[in-house]
Amino acid sequence: MNVRIAARSQGADSSVSTRLYGAVTVAALLSTLLLSACGGSIVDAIVDDLTCAVTNCKDSATLKVDEISPKFTVTQENGQVKVEGRLGYSANLITVVHPSGNDHMSASVGNQRRDLEDQDGKRTNYSVFLADASEQPIVTANFVRGSELHGSTVTMPKTFSVLVPTGTPMIGRSSGRFLVQLSQPYTNQMGLSVSMACKRADGSSFDSKNEPLSSAPEGNFYRISTLDLDVALNRASVNFNPNSPNNALVQTCDLTFQWTLSQTGTVASTLNRHSSIVAERRVKHTATYDARL
Repeated sequence: MNVRIAARSQGADSSVSTRLYGAVTVAALLSTLLLSACGGSIVDAIVDDLTCAVTNCKDSATLKVDEISPKFTVTQENGQVKVEGRLGYSANLITVVHPSGNDHMSASVGNQRRDLEDQDGKRTNYSVFLADASEQPIVTANFVRGSELHGSTVTMPKTFSVLVPTGTPMIGRSSGRFLVQLSQPYTNQMGLSVSMACKRADGSSFDSKNEPLSSAPEGNFYRISTLDLDVALNRASVNFNPNSPNNALVQTCDLTFQWTLSQTGTVASTLNRHSSIVAERRVKHTATYDARL
């Protein structure tokens, strides 16, 4: 292949190189001018257009209500209920639907009702806070078209806490198991993830957030296998730097476990059946890990 390319006429190569260099130079100059003159706003718009070329963005006003599938998540902390929402298109996991025309999202608790607001100006992720310190507030999240409210409702799960362990215990890989007792009886609606700041055996380090982790019942406890934990930590290590799959093994970590109790609510029958509303309670606790123990 290299020989055939080298055999081309120098004039043709020179012409192609000149055109490519000119195109790259003009593109670079335009980008610089746009960024300096517009604060990057035009470039952001171009990036958004390219993103939509991949995700096939749609405006909600172009769709029927039963084609729209909102995804709502509800949490509560420090007397504030947070409702997060985004719009999807039927069962399609890639297509992003932007609220448009007379369409928007709102949420209500008791007598309060507020519209969800765009989080980053990209018309994709929306949220709102509502004041409510009750133990199990009933929350309604709406897709609104004109004067029509298509409401989905969920009740917050009861609060729960970590009873055991207390403090920040040390977990050794060879111990086989790490037991956690929650005030909430065992349920398969409980999810678990772990965030970490770790050092490898060669002295390098990495961090990662919300890596999924499994647990199983053992009496009144949730059992975490230390071998499964070690696998999750080393998987996160590889994912942190996928171009170096032969990283040294994880040696020590500072860990934050997050337990999430989920409650699925009832979706408006007028919306697409792939819509969802889920309320989540979360608690955290810390530990350290040493693979040498």
